[in-house]
Amino acid sequence: MKVLVICRDNIGDTILTTPLMSALSETLHCQVDVLVNSYNAEVLKGNPHISKTYSYTKTHHRNSKFSVIRIILSRIKLLFEIKKAGYDVAIIGKGTWDKRALHWAAFSKAKRIIALGKRTHPKITDLIPQSPSPYVHFVDLFHHMLEPLDISSRPGRLELYADAALIAMYRQRYGVSSERVVIALQISSRKVTQRWPAESFIQLAVRIAKAIPCQLLLLWSPGHSDNPRHPGDDEKAHHIAEACKDLPIIPIPTVTLSELFAAMSLCDLLVSSDGGAMHVGAALGKPTVALFGDSDPGHWAPWHVPHKILQNNDQDVRSISVDTVFIALENLLEQSSISLKQISLDRG
Repeated sequence: MKVLVICRDNIGDTILTTPLMSALSETLHCQVDVLVNSYNAEVLKGNPHISKTYSYTKTHHRNSKFSVIRIILSRIKLLFEIKKAGYDVAIIGKGTWDKRALHWAAFSKAKRIIALGKRTHPKITDLIPQSPSPYVHFVDLFHHMLEPLDISSRPGRLELYADAALIAMYRQRYGVSSERVVIALQISSRKVTQRWPAESFIQLAVRIAKAIPCQLLLLWSPGHSDNPRHPGDDEKAHHIAEACKDLPIIPIPTVTLSELFAAMSLCDLLVSSDGGAMHVGAALGKPTVALFGDSDPGHWAPWHVPHKILQNNDQDVRSISVDTVFIALENLLEQSSISLKQISLDRG
C-alpha cells in the first residue's frame, strides 16, 4: 500500500502527525510519502518511516530568488509527479480539512481520501468527525484517521531527528555544560496571545540563576518583529540577553529549524509558550513548562513528556506570574528525576 500524508500547515501540526506516520509504516508496512511545504520540511528530515518527501513553496514564503511564476510552474510539475506515483490512500494531516489540502489529495488520484472535519465532500471517502471534547489531543484525533485502515493502536511518541554533528558543534561553540542542569527559555510564539513578556523572562532567569546551579539557553525565532513574512524576536532576545548579561545565560541564534533542533537538544528542561517550538521540545523528549494563553491545552499539550501546563482563567499568558512558572519548573525537575545530584552522577 502506498500512502500520501499531506502536511501543509505549521511546524507543530506537522510534528503531531509523526505518530500517525510511524503507525502506517510499522503496523501496515506501508510506503509512506509526505507532502510538505518548504517551511516545515525540515521537521521530517531523517524520519525513518518516510520513504519520500515532496516539498513545495508557498507564495508568501518565497524569497527574492524565486518569482511567483516559477513557484507555480514548480507546483504544477509536482502535482503531476504525485499523480504519477499512484497512491492508494491520501490522508489530510490537518485538524479540519480545507480546500487546498483536498486539492492536493484529489489530484493524487488516491483511491481513498481520509480527512478530519465536520463538512462532507464527494471526494472524501472517509470523513472522521472531530471529537466535541476539549480533552482530546490532536495526536489522538490524527490517529483516528487510521481506523478506516484497521489500525486501532494507541499513538506513540512524537519523532524528530536532530543532527548529531550539529548538536556537538553547538555544545562546543557555545560552551554548553555537560555537568550542570541546562534549562532552555524559548521566548517566541507565532500567536501574539501566547507571548510571555520579556520582563517576565528576565525575572524568571534571575530567579533560576539564584536558586539552581545551571546554565540557561535563550532560544527564539530569528528575524525582526516587523518582518511581514516571518516575524521574529531578535529585538526581544537582545533585550533579555542584555538584562541578563551577568547571569549564566547563553543566547543561541537559530536561523534554520535544524539549528533550533540542535540547540534545544542540549537542554534538560524547556520553558516555552504554546507553539511549534514547544512541540519540537516534546518531540526531542524534553520535560516542558508550557505557558498557555487562549489556546486549548487539552488539544495542544506537550505529548508524551513530563510537563506542567500553566494557564489562567483570563486566558491571558501575560497574567501568568514568574512565581508560578518558577514553582512549576522546580516541581518538574523533581517529577522528571532531573535532580541536580542525579544529573551530576549521570554526567560524571
